[in-house]
Amino acid sequence: MPKRRIVKKKPKQGSKSKIFVGASLVILIFVAYGVWQYFNQLPPAIGGGTNNPPVTGSAANFVLRDIDGTQFSLNQYSGKVIALHFMAVGCSGQYNAINDNQLRQLRTLCDSYCSDGSVSVVTVAVSTCSTNDLGSIRAKYGISWSFGNDYDDGKMEIIDAYDSYSIYDGTILLIDKAFNVDTVYSSEITANTLSSKINQLLGV
Repeated sequence: MPKRRIVKKKPKQGSKSKIFVGASLVILIFVAYGVWQYFNQLPPAIGGGTNNPPVTGSAANFVLRDIDGTQFSLNQYSGKVIALHFMAVGCSGQYNAINDNQLRQLRTLCDSYCSDGSVSVVTVAVSTCSTNDLGSIRAKYGISWSFGNDYDDGKMEIIDAYDSYSIYDGTILLIDKAFNVDTVYSSEITANTLSSKINQLLGV
């Protein structure tokens, strides 16, 4: 009997194409997810209002819950000089370099003034993630003042209320004893500069 010829079947070209397209899609999805995660970890943008407000004006009151869950209002510090600091915080506790400086200067400032009750410091963080690790930031800088997240309720009412002062990430506002915004610092500041201005506002 004649031997049967064994014919190997060639794989269909279409199958290889489908595998290539499928693998490419998987890689694309992973890359897109990585990019999405990276940008969602970063601190959110703060302020940038284009209004040109007067240098001084009445401070907007607000109510905020600190990271321990204690609720406070800004006007409870009325009669004191208030240093109001805004900072953006990413999903894993990232923050921009300006806030490393601002928090260190505010710590020095608070060590000098907070104990006698003449000055209060408030830091309003803005983080859209629940994994912002604000507790670690508080511990790192020895923050003893009020420190809460404006986005706790899913809104940014405090940022909106102060946006007309052209605030940015790291901005510090000094509010006088009559509850008026006196000075806005939108770049890195030293404790000495803050102290000099605060002494003027205290009449020292």
